[in-house]
Amino acid sequence: MLYWRSRSVVRCEERLRPLGIIIIALLCSACNATESTAELRCYIATGHTIRGDFLRTYDALGGLRSLGYPITEPLVQEGRTVQYFEYARLEDHPDNPEGPVVKLSMLGERLGRRHPPLDARVVPPSRTSLVRYYPETGHSLSGAFLEFFDRYGGLRRFGFPINEPMLVDGELVQDFQHIRLIWHTRAIEDHHVTMEKSGYVYFIAQGLDARWLQPQPCPAGAQVVALTETD
Repeated sequence: MLYWRSRSVVRCEERLRPLGIIIIALLCSACNATESTAELRCYIATGHTIRGDFLRTYDALGGLRSLGYPITEPLVQEGRTVQYFEYARLEDHPDNPEGPVVKLSMLGERLGRRHPPLDARVVPPSRTSLVRYYPETGHSLSGAFLEFFDRYGGLRRFGFPINEPMLVDGELVQDFQHIRLIWHTRAIEDHHVTMEKSGYVYFIAQGLDARWLQPQPCPAGAQVVALTETD
């Protein structure tokens, strides 16, 4: 009796084995789909997609709040892959000695906004907390610009200041290696400082083909980010 029961169990296992293979295949397919979705994010607002290492760097730097929407697909400039965003450009560095890495482009530098260092006679004293001087570029940060700098990413996001606050087209601005900050006198409380759309500015300054800005269909398997009420 025990013998026949064992044979029944074996037969049952043989019948179930193909089903188990199917289940495993489905689970693997789901895992691959999840991985694919995690590697691709398409923004309906501009019709462009961020992929792979560019997406990981984008998220690490603050994502939509910090870099804005992607405004192009990846393209090749100066021998490297780059992608433009509203407030930045990311660039691939496969030749990095420590391994491939995606970095922020120094748009402030590329736009020629660096000024000579402060004269040594006007460098602020190091003991004050209201002004921060960076000897790397010879410029300082203070007031609302310093508060915004510290709150939204510091050196990693903005880079060093490359000039002192100045008036440009009637607005008080200060430039950094990666971007320009703008101070608005009539803004609501806590929103006096905003970021220039330096990604757009640099794209236009180069005279690049506007067709790069045209929306593209979201690729299959991408995570699709729909429009929000503020878009």
